[in-house]
Amino acid sequence: MNVTGSLATSTPMKRMVESSLIANFAPVALETRRALRHEVVRRLLLEIFRGNLPAGTRLITQKLSKQLGVSATPLREALVELESIGMVEISHNRGAVAAAFGPAELRGIYQLRRVLETEAARCACGRINREVLIASLEEMREYAGRRSKSAAWLQSVMAADARFHATIAVACDSPRLAREIDRYALLIQTISEAIGNKFRSKEDGIREHIAILEALLTEDSDRCATAMAQHIEATANRAMGVMFPESR
Repeated sequence: MNVTGSLATSTPMKRMVESSLIANFAPVALETRRALRHEVVRRLLLEIFRGNLPAGTRLITQKLSKQLGVSATPLREALVELESIGMVEISHNRGAVAAAFGPAELRGIYQLRRVLETEAARCACGRINREVLIASLEEMREYAGRRSKSAAWLQSVMAADARFHATIAVACDSPRLAREIDRYALLIQTISEAIGNKFRSKEDGIREHIAILEALLTEDSDRCATAMAQHIEATANRAMGVMFPESR
């Protein structure tokens, strides 16, 4: 039964070091509390992924609040959210510190993503409106066929990627599974942002999306799950190649 009618818009250092001023942090000015928290999470994740907040770095609320231009409340909420996905450690003695992030942690993130999204693809099979799938397939083919790549093209592709995965998560008809996928969505998107403007990487991802969409159109659940698993594994390898090339 079709239910979806549209696309969903290392070991810690022994000595803790205080977080240094992050020069490229512009003041945050977002309206909603949730959006504000997500923006703080995104900013901190970027600094972790770029190596500016190594394992054990103290994340001092007062200092970060001033650097980010936000009050203590959304910052604390962001730190709790980061703790829930393993990117920050919080204790009564030390407060909040950046967790270890290296090749093993990156691989672990994608292992979990593969488990979640492979099952979502299997469950979503046959539950997404065919017209929506065909429109999405045409969109992906248009992106793949465009010869001229630009920053605008890249942003459009990244937005389409987020909608694509969100649509499958919603269509899987498991609110708990969809929530878990959504909980890690910002983490995955920020890894992509940290990797930077890699047009070839996005082209590969588009082709993998096309394979998933074609599988969804066949309503073969095993084929859907396999196509998604291959996509997540390929994405993990691309991320590893950019962030930790020596570990491949």
